[in-house]
Amino acid sequence: MNGQTKKLMWGLGINDDDAEVIRRAAGDRFALSCFPAGVTPSVDQLEADEPCLLWISKQGWDFFQTLPSHATAHIDVSSRILIMGGEYDLAELESLLECGFTEIIKPPITEQRAREVLLSAVETQNLYQDIMHMTREICLEREMLERKNDMLSFLVSFLEKVTQHLNPAEILHAAQTELQTLLPVSAINAICWSPQVSKNVHATIYVAGSEKNDVARAWTEMLKAHAQRLLGDGVVSTDMEYMGNVTTDVLPSPDTLLAIDLEHGGATFGVVLVQCHRQPQLGKDQIQVLRSAISHLTLGLNNAMLYTAAQHNADIDGLTQLYNRRHFDARLIEEDTRHRRYGHSLCLLIADIDNFKQINDTHGHLAGDAVLKDLSRILETSLRTSDYIARFGGEEFAVLLPCTSASHAVMLAERIRNKIEEHNFATDKGILNATASIGVACIDLTREEPPVEIIRRADAALYRAKDEGKNQVHMLYPENGLLVSGGYTA
Repeated sequence: MNGQTKKLMWGLGINDDDAEVIRRAAGDRFALSCFPAGVTPSVDQLEADEPCLLWISKQGWDFFQTLPSHATAHIDVSSRILIMGGEYDLAELESLLECGFTEIIKPPITEQRAREVLLSAVETQNLYQDIMHMTREICLEREMLERKNDMLSFLVSFLEKVTQHLNPAEILHAAQTELQTLLPVSAINAICWSPQVSKNVHATIYVAGSEKNDVARAWTEMLKAHAQRLLGDGVVSTDMEYMGNVTTDVLPSPDTLLAIDLEHGGATFGVVLVQCHRQPQLGKDQIQVLRSAISHLTLGLNNAMLYTAAQHNADIDGLTQLYNRRHFDARLIEEDTRHRRYGHSLCLLIADIDNFKQINDTHGHLAGDAVLKDLSRILETSLRTSDYIARFGGEEFAVLLPCTSASHAVMLAERIRNKIEEHNFATDKGILNATASIGVACIDLTREEPPVEIIRRADAALYRAKDEGKNQVHMLYPENGLLVSGGYTA
């Protein structure tokens, strides 16, 4: 047998003579284990022996037919040969063939006949096993194709979702929703900056939620640490954007945190932190899909940051880094509409550096630029985060004060005027001093008027301050009365 284990056959209800003939015909390749008529092998015996072939006598088969189907169902799964003793007609023979017998032979059994039947049964079984093997392979291939199709559908959906927005917060929200079908994602937060900048970086932190709390602070610190890992001290300032459409109370946990460095075209422009609520178990194909998804996310965020940078460049004054006149005009319309809707006061300051042409003519334009930049910082440090500053044009600056009364606007303008007067402006020509005149106006809630009217009144107040000696604050009310340095004059 060359060390090979014999395949086992069962004889069910066959006589000793037939069993002996079958054993001789089987040779060294098969062994025969017999059960007397009236005995039904159990399921456990079937699973233990795993017979490759059943030899069943007609008497044994007739006995099985008297039993409930559930008691003999396990017998039906094996290849079977019926030894047909006694008389029978064609109809009975056809009926037995329909019961799934591989062969039906009539005794007396000869060794030659038994060998032929056995070989035929083995060939049939081998063919059956080949077919089952092919079926399993086909099922496996189908399963793999279905899995690949699912992964492809995921990637198509992910790519569509993360590239249809140009707002980084919306992209991150879409990425979290889509990745939850692949990973046990509980939070996605990020820090990003312009791909075109690697020094003096101004970054934006995107954190889930709608307010500053302990969770948001924890994510903010971790994101800043990752940015420092990539840029060292290159990040000079950060903005916060709370993604209100995504909420989470999940603190960052290093054990289940996936940090994705955003890199495109050789330039690093941020980090995305994906927090899972358990350690993900990914197969090879899922890891490949995740890598592709990350590539799509990187591309989407890269485009969004480039668009954001382009918007920033279009809206920001290059010298002072304040909003420009174009952005101011749009913002004024928004604020005027909002304040009128709710009946809130909105004030405008227009500040103009006194004798600025003389500064340029005497000390040069670089010195003038230094004064403009310094004055911009004075304004930024003097105002609330809700206030809005823009370079109105040349040496003029505009400040929108939401929900601010006229008296408070004048007090603030006077405080700013004093700061400018007392400030030492550092330039390439040494320390210079400068003053500014400021015009103040508020929207008139008693009547409908275009937003440009508040500019007209603030501008008129500014020119009145200039005409009356400069370095003053004037306010022009709708009825054209004047408030000078906090004091009202008709």
